[in-house]
Amino acid sequence: MSPKTSCYVGADVAQDTIAFCGPAATTVKNTPATLRTYLAQLPGDAHVICEATGRHHHALQQTCKALGRPLSVLNPAHTRAYARSLGRLEKTDTIDALVLQRLGRERQPAPTPPPSRQRQELLDLLMVRSALVADICAHRCRDRLIAPSARRALQALIATLQTRQRLLEHELADWLEQAGSDWQDRVQTLCLTVGIGTLSALQLLAHLPELGSCNRQQIAKLAGLAPLPWDSGHLHGVRRIQYGRAEARRVLYQCAVVAARWNDSLRPFYQQLRARGKPAKLAYVAVARKLALHLNALLRPSVTT
Repeated sequence: MSPKTSCYVGADVAQDTIAFCGPAATTVKNTPATLRTYLAQLPGDAHVICEATGRHHHALQQTCKALGRPLSVLNPAHTRAYARSLGRLEKTDTIDALVLQRLGRERQPAPTPPPSRQRQELLDLLMVRSALVADICAHRCRDRLIAPSARRALQALIATLQTRQRLLEHELADWLEQAGSDWQDRVQTLCLTVGIGTLSALQLLAHLPELGSCNRQQIAKLAGLAPLPWDSGHLHGVRRIQYGRAEARRVLYQCAVVAARWNDSLRPFYQQLRARGKPAKLAYVAVARKLALHLNALLRPSVTT
């Protein structure tokens, strides 16, 4: 059991700077060397609290890991709601760092394990691929709206982006080949389900690494596929899916569209929902939720006696 932390340090991360609120309140540059100097002077039991910022907090995360400092990376929406509950409607770097420090003292969040080097490389490759796919889709939408002379140049650009996409997918295949047996086994296990391909499996393992370690309710909420109640007194509102991880939900929805047609277990479920008058989108979301629960069970370690 880890010793009780008595010192929490709030860290509001920006692209170029990080504002700290703790024993030594200051603002430093967001570089590994500067962060190492600052973190090294903190008390031995200091626990750093910051928000997820895409990639700007990675330097802080890696420096804390190198120094053995516990770091909790929190959901920005949760910390903003906490700040409002304190009456903190204004927002500055210093105020945000102070709120994070107070949140750490009151809630004592568990340290967030940093992503492995392999998973970080996979996330970066998938991010670039998603950007390429978005650009290709956007250009295709413009293709029929412009003059023929401009259309030829646009189609050449689309072809170039598609070539880049294929090269990147070859890089993803190479990454998987070098990733080791653990990643390969999990990808192969997910691909046993009709509707899941190698690329989809990689995306799910990257954006939903908790697969196989959560119960049914937890994995559905993480994927943003749990129908949440909206009830109050005599009001029984419509249950809707909300929050969760958008990238994981998008991949599961795309897989659900395929599974609803070709998966022998999920196709009847989809057809029953449609026969009861449910909209296609709602039925696909329900299939996506069942798919997430099934994949979570597939990756759950077997219990041996």
